[in-house]
Parts: sequence; structure tokens; C-alpha cells
Amino acid sequence: MHPTLDRRGILFGGAALALTQAVARAEKPPAFAQDVANLGAPDTVLEAKIAGLANEAGLAHVGFAAVDVVKGRTAFVRGGELFKTQGVDKLPIAVAFLRMVQQGDLRLEAKLRLTAADIAPGRSPLSDRLRKSATVFTAHQLLDHMLLNGDNTASDALLKLAGGPKKVQETLKSFDIEGLRVDRFERELQPQAVGLEPNPAYADAAAFDAAFAALGEAKQNEALERYLRDPRDTASPRAVATLLVKLLSGHLVQPRFAMMIFDLMRRTKAGDDRLKGGLTEGWTFAHRSGQSRTIQGTTATFNDAGLATHKNGAKVVVVLFIEGATFSPVQLAQFHRATARSVLQAWG
Repeated sequence: MHPTLDRRGILFGGAALALTQAVARAEKPPAFAQDVANLGAPDTVLEAKIAGLANEAGLAHVGFAAVDVVKGRTAFVRGGELFKTQGVDKLPIAVAFLRMVQQGDLRLEAKLRLTAADIAPGRSPLSDRLRKSATVFTAHQLLDHMLLNGDNTASDALLKLAGGPKKVQETLKSFDIEGLRVDRFERELQPQAVGLEPNPAYADAAAFDAAFAALGEAKQNEALERYLRDPRDTASPRAVATLLVKLLSGHLVQPRFAMMIFDLMRRTKAGDDRLKGGLTEGWTFAHRSGQSRTIQGTTATFNDAGLATHKNGAKVVVVLFIEGATFSPVQLAQFHRATARSVLQAWG
């Protein structure tokens, strides 16, 4: 039997409370507990629609998964292929961390002192504060910064508290979801993704940019190709969709922890121009987005994944990964919105 909502859960807001109450009412695991692909025959019309949109847009490598949680419908385009998770990886890190908290191995009240030396390359709103002075954070605060702001420094700090990527990966394997990997700290991943060796100096964005520019065009292109071939820090669209559905259904963590994650992802403003921008009135979207640096006109990854919830009770998981695109982020965001609209039009 799944644990019921404890009293502290009411602090996270009405929308999240309704979600948690729905989870808590589920006395038996649903039939799709192991893999959303087991829900039944996929919606081939919707699959063809998304594949056609990608072809029309000139996007050669698109990974897509959609799951109607209430009615049991699915759709996939390259659903089982591995894509770089850039940014979306913070979702499995959060779930794994909270599973360890639930098991008593970690505490949300645990504290970690961060300094400027702990700043990770890439997106990190915390960096300005840490450059001014060292700051002590609780694990709960780091989780907030990671999911609300996509903060790489907070992500690395949580990974450190959890025992590193290897320990997090062990926890993810216990979820019985094939095709879901967390292999590196951001301070390792971000430089290596563009052909650089990890260096504490890259906490400074200007130093990172200068080192990248010094590589030259040929080495930058080689790094891009190498990064896209690397199986580390990847996930399939189907795996991420399964993670979200299992999280919602109470198979991974207690309802209060699931509510915490969905509430933070619902309140984030990062990536609002993507899938969320394609939703119609009455829908909310709890999501985690991410993208890589553009190298010689090519954006290695442009991602978004989350749970769309309608006021009438409908719940639809949507995952969209785009790799190796030669379009601007504005154009890629437009494709995300078109994809979300297509899903809702098909299943609305």
C-alpha cells in the first residue's frame, strides 16, 4: 500500500494538493507500472502527425513520447532511442535524491556550504551570490534551485550530497526503467560536451567562452560529433515518460515527495516558450527543459518534458528531444509548441 499524504503536504498549494490526493487514492499500482509502452497499441495517427511535422520542419533527429495517463493512450517517435538529456536530467536526479531521503539515507535538512569554487559551468543563477560570499544551503533549498531555475551548481551540490553520479545511477536502476542515465557532474559534462577538459576556471563564463573559442572551428565540430555519439547522460523519450508516470502513480516516492517535484516544475519559468507555450486554456504544465550550447550553427540538444494537467482532470505526459538542429532556439521552440498543440488536438 502506498503512503498517504502527511499534514505538511498542504503547504505546497491547491493544484499540487489535488494531484497528491489523486496519487494517494491509487491503492493498487496501475497496469503500466513497468513501462508506458505496455499501455497498449500506440496512436499511430498522432505518431505520423509528429513525424510529419518534424520532416516538414527539416528536423532529422526528434525524439517524442506522449502518454494520456487517464485514458491510457500513447504515441512515440523514436521513443526507445537515446537522446542527450541536458537540463531534463535534473528530474531523475531529484527523484533519485528523494528516494534516498525516503529510505533514510539522506536528509532534506542536510546542509552544504558552497563557495565560488563550487560554481558549475552553464546555467547557474546562484553564481552571482556565491561570487560575493560563501553560502550554506539545505538540500531542500538546493532541490528548489535545481528544479525551479535549472541551476547547474545546485544540481552538482545535490549529486555530491547523494554520493555522486554513480550512487544516483544505482538508485535509478532500482526504478526498473530502461534507458535512463546520469553519469557526470555538470562541472565535468559541460566542458567535455564542447571539447574541453574540466577546469575550475570555467566557473567564470568568460573564461569558458574564451577556451571554447580557442579550440577553433574544426575541433569544435569534432567535439559536437563526439558529444552526440557519447551514450553518457542520455535517456529515451519513453524512459522519461515512464519516469513521470511512475512518479505520478506513487511507484517511486511517497506522494508528498512527488507533489514537491511536480509543484516545483509547475512553477518554473525556464522553457515556458516550448511545450508549455502550445497548451490551450485550462491546462497547466509541470516540466523540466534544457538545451546545449550552439556550435557552428548547430544546437546539439533542445529539450522539454513534463506533465500537462487540465482542470477537468485530464493528465498528459509529453516529452520532446531535438538533437543536432541547425535552427535558431526561437524556431526550435516553435516546433515544441506545435507538437504540444498536436497532442492536445488529437486527445483533447
